[in-house]
Amino acid sequence: MALEKEKYVNQSTEQLQNRKKVASVLIVILIVAILIDAIALIYNLAIGEGFITTLFVPAAACFVVFIPIYIGKKKIEEEIRNRKAN
Repeated sequence: MALEKEKYVNQSTEQLQNRKKVASVLIVILIVAILIDAIALIYNLAIGEGFITTLFVPAAACFVVFIPIYIGKKKIEEEIRNRKAN
């Protein structure tokens, strides 16, 4: 945890803002992918094809990837706020 804090402290504010933008884009892409997958799963359940695992696994993988990206973005935002406060 402390090592990750140091990683952000050693970067310039511009680098942190760029990383935040990239994280935001990735988060949007992952959310859209999860929603499309969820809609496809619900549709297949509605038409009677049942639960299709090959649709669920990518959605679960996207969610697993989403969590660390979201946490990292929040830490970057916190570091930027700390710099603006000082």
